[in-house]
Amino acid sequence: MRNILLVIKHEIASMLSKRSFWIMTFLFPVLILGLNIGVQVMSRRAFESDPIASGDGAPTVVGYVDPSGLIAELPPSVPPDRFRAFSDEDAASAALQAGEIARYYIVPEDIVARGDVVLVDRTFRVFGDLSGMRHFEYLVSYNLVGDETTAALVLDPTPRVEHRALAPQAGSADRDDPMAFLVPYAAMFLLFISLTMSSGLLLQNVTKEKETRTAEVLLLSLRPRELMLGKTVGLGAVAMLQLAAWAGGGLLLLNRGDQLLGAIPVSLPPGFVLWLALYFLFGYATYASAMGAIGVLAPTAREGAQFTFLVMLPLMLPLWLNSVFIHEPNGDLATFLSLFPLTAPLAMITRLASGGVPLWQPVVGVLALAATAYGFVLLSARLFRADTLLSNASLSWKRIVKELRN
Repeated sequence: MRNILLVIKHEIASMLSKRSFWIMTFLFPVLILGLNIGVQVMSRRAFESDPIASGDGAPTVVGYVDPSGLIAELPPSVPPDRFRAFSDEDAASAALQAGEIARYYIVPEDIVARGDVVLVDRTFRVFGDLSGMRHFEYLVSYNLVGDETTAALVLDPTPRVEHRALAPQAGSADRDDPMAFLVPYAAMFLLFISLTMSSGLLLQNVTKEKETRTAEVLLLSLRPRELMLGKTVGLGAVAMLQLAAWAGGGLLLLNRGDQLLGAIPVSLPPGFVLWLALYFLFGYATYASAMGAIGVLAPTAREGAQFTFLVMLPLMLPLWLNSVFIHEPNGDLATFLSLFPLTAPLAMITRLASGGVPLWQPVVGVLALAATAYGFVLLSARLFRADTLLSNASLSWKRIVKELRN
């Protein structure tokens, strides 16, 4: 037990001391978050660059022509030089051409019956045209009701609404909702990156020690299975730390979306974090054991990498079939993939992020995955022998079959 703890401690310290680990752990979510926030900031600046559209900055004079006689006075809170009345459209147009006003509105005589207003602007602005209407709408509303508070409520009858949303139901009638795709797919992609990176580390670690002959030194004081168990647990702990950082950032983004990005916050189903941890742990044990076995048999990292795709192929199937989980998360194929142990980590987490999964399915899925992980660990432990660790024989299907039979 002492030797296993020493290996665990060494693997954790070795990974945490690498700058690349911390860069990937924090730069990856920061990059994703930065891209989202950057788009929002640029959009807001596009609006703020136009004082009429944003309502900020120095007041800009806006003209209006009112044949209906509706506008009798300005609201008390509006500066008197903000709006300028013109007797006819010719006078307003001349003022616009001379640069005295930024734009002007024409209020028709039947505005109360139809609600039509004409806006004449000097330049074409994609974002500014509609946004600038807000100020004039307030002016018209005030003259209709005669009270500022009521006029504000007419424009926005629910100024304070607390947004709460459950996990987007993928496959529901509202398939056009982008969150119904983004949330489940983000959960799938996050877990895929975590599992492939963490299990790949074990392959790289073992093959590197074989190439540098470090394994020969370690086997003088360690049994092969102690080395395997220590490496698997140590790298798994580091991977769990990385996943916690990524998942925590994702949950913060979902729950505080209104404050960070101006989006409606989304709440994942109860117990989602627990299921994520369980499926990651057993999924990591399964694939890390398989990758470790390849690392033991491969004389070099290059030869071991040739078999990586085949080992990870079941984990890629949910990614390739992501449309199945988005449109039919409770269909036969999605349910089968979420219960089949080798595809369960990604498939079940994606379905749970979509919501509406019966409780018995994640329970059965995690039990089947745990049993599979146990079998893979035992198989990998049998391959962790001194003769395989020290062997320089080429890796081939024939040799793999031979070693499995032995």
